[in-house]
Amino acid sequence: MRKSFYATSSTIITSTVTGNSNGEITLSMTAANTANLSPGRMVFDLLITSPASVKTRVIEGIIVISPGVTQ
Repeated sequence: MRKSFYATSSTIITSTVTGNSNGEITLSMTAANTANLSPGRMVFDLLITSPASVKTRVIEGIIVISPGVTQ
């Protein structure tokens, strides 16, 4: 996840295959990583690498981080 397509720094989103039979993938972040996020718009994509090392982008999009209201 990056601030823009051209940003050099990024935040890691972990992906786990949770449903082999139906292609379900779960994306998650640690509490420490989410605590360090600043409000704003971010971009992301998810690449899957085949056993033959072929990378395929399966999803991409925009994430909007809103500031918290409660503490």
